[in-house]
Amino acid sequence: MKISAVDQSPIFSNSDANSAIRETIELAKFCDSIGMHRFWVAEHHGSDSFAGCSPEIFIPSLANETSSIRIGSGGVMLMHYSPYKVAENFRLLESLYPGRIDLGLGRAPGSNPFQAGALAYGSKTTGPEFFTTKMNDLRSFLIGEKPETESFESVDVTPGLGNLPETWLLVSSENGADLAAFFGLPMSLAHFIEQDCLHLADRYRKNFKPSVFSNVPKVSVGIFAICAESDEEAISLSASASAWRKRVQQGKSSSFPLVEEALKEVKETSSNPLSEDTKRPFVGSKNTIYERF
Repeated sequence: MKISAVDQSPIFSNSDANSAIRETIELAKFCDSIGMHRFWVAEHHGSDSFAGCSPEIFIPSLANETSSIRIGSGGVMLMHYSPYKVAENFRLLESLYPGRIDLGLGRAPGSNPFQAGALAYGSKTTGPEFFTTKMNDLRSFLIGEKPETESFESVDVTPGLGNLPETWLLVSSENGADLAAFFGLPMSLAHFIEQDCLHLADRYRKNFKPSVFSNVPKVSVGIFAICAESDEEAISLSASASAWRKRVQQGKSSSFPLVEEALKEVKETSSNPLSEDTKRPFVGSKNTIYERF
């Protein structure tokens, strides 16, 4: 099994976005030093909670600070962008860091409707209904073939610019699994967002069509995991995420509280503090996680 990490660059209450970015860089260096396989960064916009807003800008900095770990996006929200620009960005990154770049694609907006409008800046092809068309054109631009959109027939990616980066689709729904299978894309299941998604792996494998991206179905699983010396310590450390989730459920936008602040907040608002995290299969000591896994 290959162990990787995806970091959303969380912003804590005693810090700011600049510090969160620097902490992500230190985490990537640590993951590289212990031999982990991949390190992905997320895309969120205008968020009080997450600092990572531009994976394609962040990736080269992380690649420079590491030596062997694969660096990628988890993911680029294709609905907002030109497939041509995404293709050139990631083929350029692959040229700069050969064999180390992953292009993880997302179908969610990663923003609210106003931020999505600002990202689109007048484009009328930003909704999820355009994903299939954009994915078809992105595939063509990545591999240097004529795109399916007729008005782009004469458009070429910069000749000789990088190879095809390893390309994944982030998935948490049946529709996402079907698209990953149809395009022959490796699929990364967002278990940390939707815990009832593991069954999608069978659906994906059953419908998978070999492609330039992969000859065989490939599945990775993104999980929420906190491992500590004891179950009690791990559950305590998870308090920040628990308190933050409760705030989000209440419609509040905020940074992540520190552990001490979160423990107090959760205890004050719940008759069964941290009960959600005691049920999470990957929160606990190494022995507990191993047994549950």
